[in-house]
Amino acid sequence: MATLLSSEILEKLEGRIREMEVGEKFPSERKMAEEFGISRNMLRESLRVLSDKGLIEVIPGKGAYVSNRQDEKLADYLESVVFDNHNYLMDIVEVRSVLEMEVCLKAAKVATKEDICELEAIYEQMETYRKHVKKFNECDVAFHLQIAKASHNSIYPALLSSLYAISERKFFMITEIYPTRVDSAQKEHKALIEAIRDQDRKSIKAIAGKHFDIQDILISQSKIKDIKV
Repeated sequence: MATLLSSEILEKLEGRIREMEVGEKFPSERKMAEEFGISRNMLRESLRVLSDKGLIEVIPGKGAYVSNRQDEKLADYLESVVFDNHNYLMDIVEVRSVLEMEVCLKAAKVATKEDICELEAIYEQMETYRKHVKKFNECDVAFHLQIAKASHNSIYPALLSSLYAISERKFFMITEIYPTRVDSAQKEHKALIEAIRDQDRKSIKAIAGKHFDIQDILISQSKIKDIKV
């Protein structure tokens, strides 16, 4: 009976985590124990399991926070797979291109008004940071991850987060070498938002195809071996 109850609590907690943001703090142990009608010892055991899974980080004296360690674990695994592959940069870009195209198409089917508003907000942030490479790139990642979230499929954000994590560790962002790429990227970002909002699959295929294909070409043309990353 206790095992069944623990499984039910874990399912509820994992469901809550999916609705929370990375870094967001859980309610106090007392409040959660009361909410679920369990002892604090059982709650602590459930939190320990979630921590072992990489879903949360428990900081003594401060509480439990939603973690991104699960994405990092997946990134570690993928990185180990491609480590000895000299073409791993292009492999990553190719997978991202295929995946992000499907993500955009799925988002067009199920994205809510709130999802679109969030994309527009990130786009405006990118406009503000046009001349700040690091911040622009951070917003660019956030933009594509938001499209993944708008697909309402939890696997897409996890996969893309992992691929972006490898990108950050192993190679440069396009705008660091091709600052003029910002203008065309922003035009495509805006067009993507409109196409997703209008559920225009034909436009999405054209825009996303161009957007990711250009990144592919730019990387292949760059002198990767001469760049310290």
